[in-house]
Amino acid sequence: MQGPSRENRPILGVIWMLGAIASFASMQISGRELSSDHDALDIMLYRTIVGVVLMLPIALAFGGVANITTKRPLGHLIRNAVHFVGQYGWFFGVAHLTMADVTALNSVMPIFGVVLAVMFFGERPTPARLTVILCGFVGVLIVVRPGMVPIELATGITILGALCYAVSVVMVKALTSTEPALRIVFYMMAMQFVFALVLVGGDATMPDPSEFLWIIVVGISGLTAHYCMARSVAIADASVVMPISFLSLPFMAVVGLIFYDEGLDPFTLGGGGLILAATYLNIIWSRRRGA
Repeated sequence: MQGPSRENRPILGVIWMLGAIASFASMQISGRELSSDHDALDIMLYRTIVGVVLMLPIALAFGGVANITTKRPLGHLIRNAVHFVGQYGWFFGVAHLTMADVTALNSVMPIFGVVLAVMFFGERPTPARLTVILCGFVGVLIVVRPGMVPIELATGITILGALCYAVSVVMVKALTSTEPALRIVFYMMAMQFVFALVLVGGDATMPDPSEFLWIIVVGISGLTAHYCMARSVAIADASVVMPISFLSLPFMAVVGLIFYDEGLDPFTLGGGGLILAATYLNIIWSRRRGA
């Protein structure tokens, strides 16, 4: 199935994806801070409450009622149901794995995403792009070292979350043919608020006032992450911009070392270096080819 013909601006798309990476890192840190007293569903509920409160006036101010009305409600519903599962898997991993491990496991998401983009949008799997993906994946393997990461519930749920994220990103790419980024983010927050509220029921743990700052951070960073991601895939091929998310691994490994004393070994440095090199080559080759 061919996607709609649109502008393709890979460098700007990469910049937007870097904004998404920074926002996801902020959300991961705040999620870790909240996870000691709250489970993943509680955190998702708090995040969507902040998101809806902020997004409704923003959407109305920058587009009026048009930003909260859509002719594709089913597309938003399916995308957000898939994304909700991915979000749960990610927050579950944040609570039970080290920063480096959860980020490494989530780094399979671009690989899933590129395969899906080739299957559903006919994007060209050029040798350069395949090399970037392979290098990124090898870098992840160096960090994780198969057999060293325990095969446990948190690992499986995190990988499932990565797959759901990849499906969600590809669905965002499809939605952007008619839906602006603000509308996509608004429906994400509104629908996921309903999902979380139903699943939590009346059993959500009330946050302590000292946790309000982290709740605001997780809510705002969730908004900016998905707005940046929607803008990125709207103006560039998903198979170009999605590998940029490999940069999250070395960054979050350093965060884990500095803030959580999780350790940083030569394997993390070596794998992270390979991931950085692959990401840099992805940008250079995309610029030269105009792809």
